[in-house]
Amino acid sequence: MDPPVSKDPYVPFTRELFDKLSSRNIDLKAVQYYIDQQLVLSRGIDNDQVAVKNGVIKFSNGKYVNEIVIPQNTPVVLESIEGDGLRVNADNGTNTLKFLNSKQYSPVNYIFNPDKWNKDGTCEVNYDNNKYTVSCPTCSTNSPNEAKLVVKQSAIDNMDKNTKILKGRIIGNGNSGGNGSNPNY
Repeated sequence: MDPPVSKDPYVPFTRELFDKLSSRNIDLKAVQYYIDQQLVLSRGIDNDQVAVKNGVIKFSNGKYVNEIVIPQNTPVVLESIEGDGLRVNADNGTNTLKFLNSKQYSPVNYIFNPDKWNKDGTCEVNYDNNKYTVSCPTCSTNSPNEAKLVVKQSAIDNMDKNTKILKGRIIGNGNSGGNGSNPNY
């Protein structure tokens, strides 16, 4: 006998799921979202700008690097809905990252959408009023365009569940039914 197959606890947050929740008047800001891949934001800084508010400072190839790591499956909150995507926040500040759902690039999932794609395949975002280069070490191509928004499967299962508990029927209390021969009927 084959061992039971465990379900992935996360499922992609798709356009279909967005439409389903919207049609049921569920507040999309009340849904807990996650980023399914690790995103690393990095930027080089001068020696006279070594103080950093967020992130980690590293010394790499003779220069300081400010790095902000968003680990795989980091919970994020929805800040705003834009025509073609969702802006989410992973910290308590005002910085958001956009996840795009468009017919041209991603007709199903909400995928990471930087502020700018570079010709060499890298991309940039503005974060904490600074320009960062974004990479995705957990993506198969190291490109952040594989990162997408996901939700927990258990949350979706609960949204699709409608439970009705029946009290049962007893003969002789004004209820009719059953054949009378089985008291549990």
